Amino acid sequence: MKKPIVYLASLLFALIFTHSYAQAQKDYEELDKYIEKYMGEFNMPGFAIGLVKNGEVVFEHAYGYKNTETKDKVDENTLFGIASCSKAFTAACISILVDRGELSWDDKVVDVLPGFKLSDPEITAKITVEDLLAHRSGFETFDGDLIWYGTQRSTEEVVRRIRYREMPYGLREKFGYSNLMFITAGEVIKSVTGKPWTEFLKENILDKINMKSSTTTNHGFENNGNAAWPHIDGKPMEFINYDNISSAGAINSSVADMMQWLKLMLGKGVYNGDTIFSTSSYYHLVSPQTLLNAGRAETIDGTHFTAYGQGWFLKDYMGKKIINHGGGLPGFHSKVVLVPEDSLAYVILANQLSALIPAIDKKVLDFFLNQNDTTDWAAKYLKYEIKQKKSLEEKWERLAEERIKNTKPSLDLEKYAGGYNDKMYGDARVELKDNELFITLVPTAKLLNSKLEHWHYDTFKIKFADPFLPAGFVTFSFNAKGEIAGFKIDMDAPDFHFEKLDFVKK
Repeated sequence: MKKPIVYLASLLFALIFTHSYAQAQKDYEELDKYIEKYMGEFNMPGFAIGLVKNGEVVFEHAYGYKNTETKDKVDENTLFGIASCSKAFTAACISILVDRGELSWDDKVVDVLPGFKLSDPEITAKITVEDLLAHRSGFETFDGDLIWYGTQRSTEEVVRRIRYREMPYGLREKFGYSNLMFITAGEVIKSVTGKPWTEFLKENILDKINMKSSTTTNHGFENNGNAAWPHIDGKPMEFINYDNISSAGAINSSVADMMQWLKLMLGKGVYNGDTIFSTSSYYHLVSPQTLLNAGRAETIDGTHFTAYGQGWFLKDYMGKKIINHGGGLPGFHSKVVLVPEDSLAYVILANQLSALIPAIDKKVLDFFLNQNDTTDWAAKYLKYEIKQKKSLEEKWERLAEERIKNTKPSLDLEKYAGGYNDKMYGDARVELKDNELFITLVPTAKLLNSKLEHWHYDTFKIKFADPFLPAGFVTFSFNAKGEIAGFKIDMDAPDFHFEKLDFVKK
């Protein structure tokens, strides 16, 4: 007698499931069209996105070109530099060592990494492995990144030179995003295991979760048929080798491979039944360690807290915990997001830095968590991007108006030529060629070289060969005898602190 009721319930469930599935497919199609539309608006060369929901890949699409000159199309296996999204892999490597009892979160770095030294002796003595991964070392955000950027220095040499960067804050006093500390974490792994970070990562994570195409170097990428080329303003640029950023940002991966990483993280350290790292380690990685400013935090169902864990940013949105990290290097942009309570995770990869990436990130979050919000995020972010470019143009127009006309350098040009040195960064040279001055920052000679164009008095305008960097200024200083003492660089490059370099004439 109860069979009709059971049949009715089954039929009702089937109808609801069919409707939900059809609605989801329609929504995914809309998302696909949305991305396709704004690819052109943002002049985006290549883009790939993948979503995991309830353990299954539900959306995996690629758009545009690996190289806008060759017109080779991006696919789900195309490799992109994931930049700082690499940090979560490094934190997971550390957690594996903690699980094995070979390392503790509270171990002092100086005890496990012989020779480690910072400019502050007290911080040197007290900083722990956990501090390295929580961005609370005492450095300002991006401090010291010019040590590694575009240079041939090894990771060991990068870590050795950290000691020459002054620390503006105390240990655990303030959040300061530090690539240098994550590079140091890679050296900790090497010190504990006897294996470089690249090898340990491959053996203990990449190989075990079938990320077979992913690499930890872009050396020779120009010969890789399925590697995305970096772009600026829609045009391909030369590859910059990032091997020495290693554990802070050197991984290259594809959407297909990153789907496996998302499954591992949603599995809280377990992948296809195999435990890669413990559940307790997972919760340590994604628990707040360093608090960040969340603004007024009074928006209903908006964000009320932001923090950094171990290789992950953390916030709440629509009452749910959002675990995420972004990555950016010249020519590459990435985003990884986890929403465990919704069994949702996604990755976005692109071969150009662009506001389209955070726009699509917000669109996807609303797609799942806040469907009543119809905000056109891409349109908003496009306005921001256009406004930013216009602001830069206006800045240079203003500077040109403020330029003091009819001045000349204090000394004959040959007096400015010679060798210079910054203790942390290294050497620079100024040369006189055909009655014009040229500057080269020696460790990064290929990228950081420019003609010195007289601006006014003893200030010269520069535009380094690196297409990623804006124009700036070099201003020479004098000693009491009226001789050249050194120079400083003034450049509005938020990723690098050129203003902290102090070049002294040899």
